[in-house]
Amino acid sequence: MNKYATFIVFLMYSFTLCAQGIPMISPAENGTNPIELSSLHINVFVIDNMATTTLEMQFYNDNDRVMQGELNFPLGNGVTVSRFALDVNGEMREGVVVDKETATQAFEAVTRRNVDPGLAEVTKGNNFKARVYPIPAQGYKKALVAFEHEIDGDVDNFIYQLPLSIKHVLKKFSVKVEVVLNKPKIIKSKSPKINLDFTEARNSYISEYQEENKTLERHLTFAIPRPKKVSKVVTYKGAVTSDNYFYSYLNIKPEQREKKKPKNITVVWDVSSSGKDRAIENELEILEGYLNWMQQGQVNLVTFSNTIHTTTKYQIANGICSPLISALKTVNYDGGTAINAIDFSSFKSEDILLFSDGISTFGTKNHKNFEAPITAINTAAIANHSLLDYFAACTNGIYINAFEASVNQTIEKITQEQKQFIKAEFDTTKIKEVFPNSAQKLRDNFSLSGKIEGDQAEVTLHFGFGDNITEIKKIIIDNSEALDHNLGERIWAQKKLKTLLVRQDASTIRSHGKKFNLVTPNTSLIVLDDVADYVHYKIVPPLSLQEEYYRRISAQNEQKKDSKAQRISSLCQVFNADFDWWKNPPSKKPELKKSTPSESRSRETVSDRIASSPQADMIMEVNEIASEDELSSKKSEKQSKPTITIVAWDSNEPYINTLKSVAKENIYATYLTLKEKNRTNPSFYFDVATYMFQKSLRAEGLRVISNLAELELENTELLRTLGRKLYEYNFYNEALAVFKEVLETRSFEPHSYIDLGLTYTELGEHQKAVDNLYQVIAKEWEPESLARFNGIELITLHDINNIIAKHKEKLDISFINPCFIKNMPVDIRIIIDWDANETDIDLWITDPHTERCTYNNTNTRLGGRISYDVTQGYGPEEFRLKHAIDGAYGIDVNFYGSRKQTVLDKVTVRALVYTNFGTKEEQKEVLTLQLEPAKNGDFNVGTIEFKK
Repeated sequence: MNKYATFIVFLMYSFTLCAQGIPMISPAENGTNPIELSSLHINVFVIDNMATTTLEMQFYNDNDRVMQGELNFPLGNGVTVSRFALDVNGEMREGVVVDKETATQAFEAVTRRNVDPGLAEVTKGNNFKARVYPIPAQGYKKALVAFEHEIDGDVDNFIYQLPLSIKHVLKKFSVKVEVVLNKPKIIKSKSPKINLDFTEARNSYISEYQEENKTLERHLTFAIPRPKKVSKVVTYKGAVTSDNYFYSYLNIKPEQREKKKPKNITVVWDVSSSGKDRAIENELEILEGYLNWMQQGQVNLVTFSNTIHTTTKYQIANGICSPLISALKTVNYDGGTAINAIDFSSFKSEDILLFSDGISTFGTKNHKNFEAPITAINTAAIANHSLLDYFAACTNGIYINAFEASVNQTIEKITQEQKQFIKAEFDTTKIKEVFPNSAQKLRDNFSLSGKIEGDQAEVTLHFGFGDNITEIKKIIIDNSEALDHNLGERIWAQKKLKTLLVRQDASTIRSHGKKFNLVTPNTSLIVLDDVADYVHYKIVPPLSLQEEYYRRISAQNEQKKDSKAQRISSLCQVFNADFDWWKNPPSKKPELKKSTPSESRSRETVSDRIASSPQADMIMEVNEIASEDELSSKKSEKQSKPTITIVAWDSNEPYINTLKSVAKENIYATYLTLKEKNRTNPSFYFDVATYMFQKSLRAEGLRVISNLAELELENTELLRTLGRKLYEYNFYNEALAVFKEVLETRSFEPHSYIDLGLTYTELGEHQKAVDNLYQVIAKEWEPESLARFNGIELITLHDINNIIAKHKEKLDISFINPCFIKNMPVDIRIIIDWDANETDIDLWITDPHTERCTYNNTNTRLGGRISYDVTQGYGPEEFRLKHAIDGAYGIDVNFYGSRKQTVLDKVTVRALVYTNFGTKEEQKEVLTLQLEPAKNGDFNVGTIEFKK
């Protein structure tokens, strides 16, 4: 799902040899017009077989409102984005690399002020995503993206190929290609292509091409003759460092030798929803080819998505296993992907064939133990190449990106032992940091890069099978006159990054990406409008703003004060005031704030379910409230027992009505028939999973709800919705894994710690619960965050004290300020929070006297109190009543409005309803529900009834 972006631009890159490609624009949502690519300028610069491709794009917004959008495209294995720029006030402002989390925090904060940020990041599966804001109504926005990559080819040529498929009319299109040293050749092809005519200019060959008002369904392609023999390797000067770098591409003949046929293999088949994006027919052909090579033996088929679903044994006879292939042709692709949770060491076989895109979206991350070699095969455009490489590297297996290889090529590679690069030998005083730096299987090419000191050095490369060296290559590196171009440094940085990604070294990946301006899973490129924003988030800006930036940083450091101590002191005062309220409720009803006519119309529309009466109206006129002693004596006369009644969630959508019409045993099968039509609709999975849980189909419901993790990778709001639905139905371990992932990218929001803390509480890990919840108090938050989520600290302290009161003897609370240790038991406590940023949801409580406790009536005559009205974020809002009188208390939530600059889908709200909170008699019920902004949605959560 794209819940927030009104449009998504897909650069669907599908080179067979490169990895980039086709600008496409998706349909806009909810009736808005699509954002069109109005002009495209492509610049390609090539040295040896290293290319820098730069795409400069201009988009047109044909809507009458400002829009935010997303630019997406999958990156090939080993390709990284190195440049992102955005039009800011008529000039292209370059992006700078920062920690991913810092970039997200800055982008969202600046967007709330309606100024010009841009954010580029890599999500799971090596998918590049750029968020752009604002795109003016009836106006244009320019964006620029650049990436470096190595060009592969055939025996004679390096071949650059960029397929283009732009079916609407481009106002302007141009291409400039510059190839240094080697004269390119035009490739003969049956496919339509862009006509390039290269002319010599000094030591380069240049071609320029342009068109206007044309569609573009052709290829940009050319070839560069491979050198027959590389006698010397040239070097390149660094730009980030003072080092010189070398790069060499070698013609190593791919060889293989007979591989011992296994008698027992395990096929691990990914049947998650993303499996629909794989080339399943190709995978089946590959598997059949492998079985035909085996001829005889046993196959253990394991299917998995959010968990392992089936484990079935099959026998191969004369290279055929029809039952196995038939079973795979009929599997249902559904659910999230829990590849990181699979224990591969439990599969007792000689070889493991893993068919998956490697993108793990669900479940815990286990430390991997391996025994059998893993042959990982991927046929999807978007894949986690690094994880699949990691599996192969750890087991002396092989990863085949079959998206870029034919079926026959893949079969050949997995049924033969492949030649590999074994090691490199060199003088370590002259050569440093050579990549690759460990053994790896040869694919269709081999190249290496490193740093060099001195005028000349020699590197000896060893190739062979296992430890058996069968070929030795020597290269001479000439560093006497390094080329003044940083492309060599950038390719080296990419090769090192690829090694770090395979090793899953997050800390080093982050520092390496920041140093060499690379977008990685741990870093992002951000563009900001104002130097003050760079200063605020301590992001070093582009060169043109750095003088002003450092001047302001210096002044800021001189004026810095210990604001944390002041905040804790102030919070202590607020907490003590809250304790005074709990200990001594006010005896007089405060004056009600009068709502405006518009507020009355838009907000006073729910909670009429507990109807008022003349008697109730008379009660509402009484200004005095019952005293503490009176309430205590009444409670001691005869203890009233609370009952929580939660309204079962029912969306009344047509697909739910269809499921209601079938028998319980047919619900999941019927859901599968409905899925294709609703595949990208998150509410569909939310509603269906809820219905399945209500019908006690827990395993099926878990599989369905896990699809939320597949819809849009790393979408925090979707992940929060998933985690909270899992929490509601007691899947606490699964919820914990989701909330941990949220924390990795959004530790700048206190809600991330609250969700973790509440989940640890349910798992009985009370120390971890308190540790996480107290981060809401102890962490140094941005003032803006505390202002947006006003009251969140006080609400969290109530949870902390509840845990301490029940488990104090088992807890270390020495780090907690004694000021905050006061338990406040109450008869009723209700909390709501929600998943949509910049959105205002209201909690309304109606007591037995029909008085509503709302944002404009925060203290009721019975002593009820509601927290601050959160209007710009995810909540929370809290209602508490220390002593409840007999009768029914109605609970409602209402969608009030949103400030988001994007099309808003349904908003998911969670309600936590407690009675006897903070005591041994505590009861709790949880409900997650969805409100529809278009209908100004409201929902009755349920009632709490006290009676003797």
